[in-house]
Amino acid sequence: MPHEIKVNKQYDLVEIAYIGLITPGELVAVVEETMVLARGNGILKFFADCTTMIGGHSITDLYGLISLYESIGVPHGMKEAILLPALTSAAADVRFYETACYNKGYNVKVFKNSKDALNWLVEGK
Repeated sequence: MPHEIKVNKQYDLVEIAYIGLITPGELVAVVEETMVLARGNGILKFFADCTTMIGGHSITDLYGLISLYESIGVPHGMKEAILLPALTSAAADVRFYETACYNKGYNVKVFKNSKDALNWLVEGK
């Protein structure tokens, strides 16, 4: 399985771990599964660990993912912290995703370490 998703009740967020190659179809499946958990638990915060992701999709796929957010009603009040992949090319794609999300009104930010990412997610709690 190229991903793992779970609810972190301590911090009131959904954690997603992307592992290895993630195809465009798997990206869509992750979003759909994540939103079922988030809506079922009243959660608007997401922690995505992409440190072991190595690609498998394009920036066009990532842009399409943001369009999916709009079509399925992902709230603009959501907050997503993303840990950057170790692989430089995959990290560049994640940075593109961060900018594209911002341009569409979604609060997404990339981080190099989990402590800073978690602090950002839970600030103002």
